[in-house]
Amino acid sequence: MIPLTHLSGQKIAILGLSRTGQATALAASAGGAQVDVWDDNPDNPTPEGATRLNFPEQGFDDHTALVMSPGIPLTHPQPHNAVLLAKARSIPVIGDIELLWRERQNQNPFIGITGTNGKSTTTALLGHVLRSGGVSAAVGGNIGDAVLSLDPPPVGAPFVLEVSSYQLDLCRSTEFAGAALLNITPDHLSRHGGLTGYIDAKLRIFARQKVGNLALVGVDDEHGKTIAAALSHHSRASVLSVTTTRPLEYGVSAYGGDLRLNGQHILDLRTIPTLAGAHNWQNAAVAAGLAWHAGLTAEEIVSGISTFPGLAHRQELLGSKGGLRFVNDSKATNAEAASVALRAFKNVYWIAGGQAKDGGLQAAMHDLADVKAAFVYGECAEEFQSQLAAKPFSTQAFSSIEAAFGAALATAEADSLDSATILLAPAAASWDQFASFEARGDVFRALAGDYLN
Repeated sequence: MIPLTHLSGQKIAILGLSRTGQATALAASAGGAQVDVWDDNPDNPTPEGATRLNFPEQGFDDHTALVMSPGIPLTHPQPHNAVLLAKARSIPVIGDIELLWRERQNQNPFIGITGTNGKSTTTALLGHVLRSGGVSAAVGGNIGDAVLSLDPPPVGAPFVLEVSSYQLDLCRSTEFAGAALLNITPDHLSRHGGLTGYIDAKLRIFARQKVGNLALVGVDDEHGKTIAAALSHHSRASVLSVTTTRPLEYGVSAYGGDLRLNGQHILDLRTIPTLAGAHNWQNAAVAAGLAWHAGLTAEEIVSGISTFPGLAHRQELLGSKGGLRFVNDSKATNAEAASVALRAFKNVYWIAGGQAKDGGLQAAMHDLADVKAAFVYGECAEEFQSQLAAKPFSTQAFSSIEAAFGAALATAEADSLDSATILLAPAAASWDQFASFEARGDVFRALAGDYLN
């Protein structure tokens, strides 16, 4: 835990008592603040040392801040009533990352990673690379532990944070010494009032950078190209492009898996099994660029990337048997994320399904060349089967992931290819049958484990 000593003697309000809210309340209390909390869910417990109030019915007295959990609407589709009341009283509405910055800004640099897809892998990879190079980085944010529950790193060591658009909306003064925007595809549009609002939220990661800071921008999509060009004209930070589509003499590139820093070859990423596919090469390029800026040598970066064990539920290689491997990509909760996994493997027996997002599988329809058969399940099974009906492979629909897995395994065994992959890349949310994408991935891992063992 990181006690928020700068709040000593102050009264703050915390809205939302999930993981983030609980950690914030404990950190604020430990720092000497008076803490009032509320959650619309009565089952979420009141943290020790806090007083439960009903915002906004009980109103705000002399609270100096309203700290919101990122899942609560700030602006769209409509602000929470407590937000409206706080703004009417000129009480700042902030998040836990902003509080961490105010507490540690003079002790530790902040490295932030955002984007529609790839944030978690890049954050975990960078943390691994830094730690393997002797840097005691603290890793958290939208990945893993809430930031205020982390053990504070030594003075000078960085916080490496995965930062969502929701979290960035709640950052008011946070400065990222290193900041990366991986990519932009439409997502969370209802929470941001459309694509423009979503992009604006992402751009907050660069808003307070200064001379000596680094801004890395993925330019493999048109939005990234536009953003990189704009930043190069008005940002005080050093701005570098990241791409997998061509080698760069200035910037970071991973064309064909050839990882280069300012034109210097440092690693063939095709030799790293936990970073398969061009999207993971982009993740590695971003991590390399940020580690380089943090002071690691090329040799230290190569060593760190080469020993990366991978990340659970993100193209997680579970094992193989008789040429048939099993890959858990349960985090692929939209078609764009599923498509990058589909491009990364050959002879794919694809398991997809859950609660469909807008457009269903549309964004993945041009990345199915290596699919041998599809097995769809859950709430969206009928929709997905209809979308795939014209494709030159069979698509079977099932009520459960267990049934889909059984059919995929039977089909793969019957085809008896020398090399093939049973891939869970759902292209949908998990909430029709599971509490989280992690729970969904755990079921797939157990099913694969039964076969492998």
